[in-house]
Amino acid sequence: MPWSDGLGPATPAYEIASSANARVRVVAGPGTGKSFAMKRRVARLLENGVDASAILPVTFTRVAAEDLHRELVGMGVPGCDDLEGVTLHSLALRMLMRNHVLGATSRVPRALNMFELEPLICDLMGAHGGKKHVKVLRMAYEAAWARLQHQQPGYALAAEDAAFQADLISWLRFHEAMLIGEVIPQLYQYLDANPAAVERQEFAHILVDEYQDLNRAEQGVIDLLSDTADVCIVGDDDQSIYSFKHAHPDGIRDWLNANVGADDLGLDDCRRCPTQVVEMANSLIQNNAMRPVPRPLNPMPANGAGDVLIVQYRTLALEVAGVAALVSDMIANGVPPGDILVLAQSRAIGTPLYEALVANAVPTKSYYAESELSAMDAQRAFALLKLFVDRQDRVALRWLAGIDGNNWHAAGYRRVREHCENTGTSPWDTMTQLESGAVSLPYTSGIVASFRDIVRALEELEVLPGLASVVDQLFPDGQDATRDIREIALSVLEEIGDNDREVLFRELSTAISQPEIPIEIEDVRIMSLHKSKGLSAPVTIIAGCVQGLLPRAPENGLTPAERAQHLEEQRRLFYVGITRVKAAPQARKPGTLVLTYSQEMPVRDALSVGITPAQQRYGSAILHASQFIRELGLAAPRPVAG
Repeated sequence: MPWSDGLGPATPAYEIASSANARVRVVAGPGTGKSFAMKRRVARLLENGVDASAILPVTFTRVAAEDLHRELVGMGVPGCDDLEGVTLHSLALRMLMRNHVLGATSRVPRALNMFELEPLICDLMGAHGGKKHVKVLRMAYEAAWARLQHQQPGYALAAEDAAFQADLISWLRFHEAMLIGEVIPQLYQYLDANPAAVERQEFAHILVDEYQDLNRAEQGVIDLLSDTADVCIVGDDDQSIYSFKHAHPDGIRDWLNANVGADDLGLDDCRRCPTQVVEMANSLIQNNAMRPVPRPLNPMPANGAGDVLIVQYRTLALEVAGVAALVSDMIANGVPPGDILVLAQSRAIGTPLYEALVANAVPTKSYYAESELSAMDAQRAFALLKLFVDRQDRVALRWLAGIDGNNWHAAGYRRVREHCENTGTSPWDTMTQLESGAVSLPYTSGIVASFRDIVRALEELEVLPGLASVVDQLFPDGQDATRDIREIALSVLEEIGDNDREVLFRELSTAISQPEIPIEIEDVRIMSLHKSKGLSAPVTIIAGCVQGLLPRAPENGLTPAERAQHLEEQRRLFYVGITRVKAAPQARKPGTLVLTYSQEMPVRDALSVGITPAQQRYGSAILHASQFIRELGLAAPRPVAG
């Protein structure tokens, strides 16, 4: 099928697909068809004979990359089988693993999982003010890189920060690892220092989706990769919701200033949402005063008005029971579970909802990112799998050897590391020598005992008949703490077979660090609003719409301007949430949005999620409806009591 099939020459999608400008910015609101337009642009390039290897589609998720490929295959576009969409993080890891890049950076791109940070913190705390201060310094280090503050005029490291950075990098170099927040900056450093690098001329066309969610370092990588490439960026400053990784809506807003003469195109017709939801979304987002160019969504009458329900419950327990009953009734009346998306900005609400739905025999899947490796059993098994794959994985060994000790056996491990650095031996080899008695170091008896347990566990894995048996041993069937990891591991084995442990670990690690929502959905999905980005569903339920969660309270110490920015981002997050609703009247799916909130919740739960209750009554926190409910305008129905 030709790239222009069904596209009118005067339509925005045609303009986006056909533009030959070397620089193109597309501002596209939710549900306006940006993915469709981008697919057609890629199809045009391929049909015009551009080699697939010269096209770099940068997507926000791996599922989006797979969706791009599948759509092009369906269109029968020549060369599409060789096209590979990537996330920027996966592209960075791949480039950093190239031998000539490894030689230039002298850093190994083995990213630490969050749970693996604890021994690092313990190893550095003695010289840098204790655990809490080390955590603050580590976060500041990553933040500076994400913002590229080191390049700002007048920016200089304080003596304390410089000393910490030196020790941190020394620890990471010794353990042949890097922080997750260093991956993109390390690629940026390499590209910036090597203007003749082949990577800077590797692509002829770069297409970037969700550009508003890139932080400054990520934007810098795109700039450096585009020396000889045409660039098309797509995004929406009204959907910029990732300030915690230092993304900011000004990235897409200011792009035209740095790319004079670029085409500035837009998509405003909301083809996804029912008209009532579009009107509510417009009313909500117009409260953001910092939008330089307001772009209201255009409702599509063919989508119909849809169904919107706003419900207040007396208590959180009643809200959970009410939402679970509503979902159960929908399914009983023929709504497929996979058509229902439940969003809750806190696990204090999401977890009880999940449990209530499971109790009602509703097929349900939870997608809270922190759940994958939050349990100690899962962490221990995952670290052991790393050593099963590679005995020289220094981070996994450091974690396992210290897990049962006070402060991760920091004092004894310091002597192990000093011995390694003085002799050139690896930690595994040094611990082997300590265990056998060939080497003796003071205060290492605890580490040696832990190492014996590690060796014993690995020997048990080595005699198992295959990787499926290894998965059974590490992530037993029926063990709740490792259920999700077990499912992922078994699905990987179905694809790769039972004899490649390195591929198993790589795929499992990717799935855990960048968890994805499958395209074929058969379960009710529960997740945070951040996680819902890029998804849509005929039925969308947002629970917990109370002040303190939506919007979250700003951190202490912010200036008035910073507090205003925080509130605007929280409003953008709610805007993203309500526009997940997808109308399909022809399929008898009008598009249903349900917003719920409660008047009370246990004080302990409220405090645990950052809600400071204005009042307390007999152990209950008195809650207020989110201010965003009031901002939905005249199109929103009046709330009802549940």
